[in-house]
Amino acid sequence: MEAMMTGMINNIFFIIFPIILYQMFATAGQRNFFVSHRITMTILFSISIILCMLFPYQFLTEDYIFDLRQVPMIVGALYGGPIVSAVLFIVSAVGRIAIGGDGMYIAILNQFLLAAGVPFLAPLYRKVNRWWKAGLVFIISIVSLLFNLFAGYFFFGDPVHDLIGIWLMLMLNQGGIIILTALLIEHLQKQEYLYTSLMRHEKMETVSHFAAAVSHELRNPLQSIKGFVQLMQEYEYPRSKQLEFQQTILNEINAAENLIDDYLVYAKPAYDELKPIEVEPELLHVIKIMSPYAKARDVEFFVRTDHLPSKILGDSQKLHQALVNIIRNGIEAMPTGGKLDIELENSSQSVCVLITDEGTGMTKEEVKRLGEPYFSNKSKGTGLGLMVTYSIIHQMGGDISVDSEVGMGTKFTLEFPKLPE
Repeated sequence: MEAMMTGMINNIFFIIFPIILYQMFATAGQRNFFVSHRITMTILFSISIILCMLFPYQFLTEDYIFDLRQVPMIVGALYGGPIVSAVLFIVSAVGRIAIGGDGMYIAILNQFLLAAGVPFLAPLYRKVNRWWKAGLVFIISIVSLLFNLFAGYFFFGDPVHDLIGIWLMLMLNQGGIIILTALLIEHLQKQEYLYTSLMRHEKMETVSHFAAAVSHELRNPLQSIKGFVQLMQEYEYPRSKQLEFQQTILNEINAAENLIDDYLVYAKPAYDELKPIEVEPELLHVIKIMSPYAKARDVEFFVRTDHLPSKILGDSQKLHQALVNIIRNGIEAMPTGGKLDIELENSSQSVCVLITDEGTGMTKEEVKRLGEPYFSNKSKGTGLGLMVTYSIIHQMGGDISVDSEVGMGTKFTLEFPKLPE
């Protein structure tokens, strides 16, 4: 009994392991077994058939050995179709010929009938729900074993009534395992379908947000431009007034261009060639630029650096843009003034920029949504600044994390891989 259970467990492992192995290593969103990776799954199921045949097990009596090769054959034929079924038949037939022994021709004939007949049931199999699928594979398995039972009676004179108990147990054994296999595949297929649907939904939602944000933000400058053009068409203004209107129109066009540039940077960041840059001088340059803006809002900078080499691979212009966005957000988060800490830390593996404000802070949910399009804590914000910032940091191989508490302020940590000296 112990040897039988060990052999049965081995056969079950040979059947299930290729399915799990494929699920683990196949690319998410493309795990559709015999549809997306027909050759891979055919090879895995062929290996499963061979291993089942090489490691059979005795069943209830020492005179009868059994294996579960029919399980991957039936499942492969239903999911893979005629070509896969033909390949699996050839593999099993060659293996059975190599093993030899009594019943070889009956086994090969049985495998041929499975390979030829089961693919015709595949269209029906795909249409029914998973419980009907479980019932269908069970019936196919029972019919296959009944063929072996009666073929043994006709060709070898095996007494059916003496073996009916053994064959009944075999039917239940193989039938139960093939049901579990089919249900496992259906479960994995359902999970993959849900994952693909979710990814598709998220992409459509992102496109929808982008369209809404672009439409909303471009409408303001376009309406201004339209209004000034209509005024110039309807009235005769002095030359100086016309020039003033034209300058306003140009300013609105520039604002629209900047908005579009921000979206393009997020969607497909355009960099000059990434090259080694020192973070400390770039950071100090940005602080110098932002100092007048901070002073006008009663915000004081406290800067700490260790003056150690801080070389990373990046784009200085885009790094400036990212740092300006974060520092500006920190300043604007303190409407009554305050202190903004900016610290540069070096380690053997990374360069970190820490920017901490004393502002209003954010909830955990708001922190999670930072960097999303169409999300901002500002009454007139679009979320584009941090969206672009996140994109820049990630495209330079860095990471950005945020710690915040309502009423206590916010800390941004930018971490970049450090280049070796």
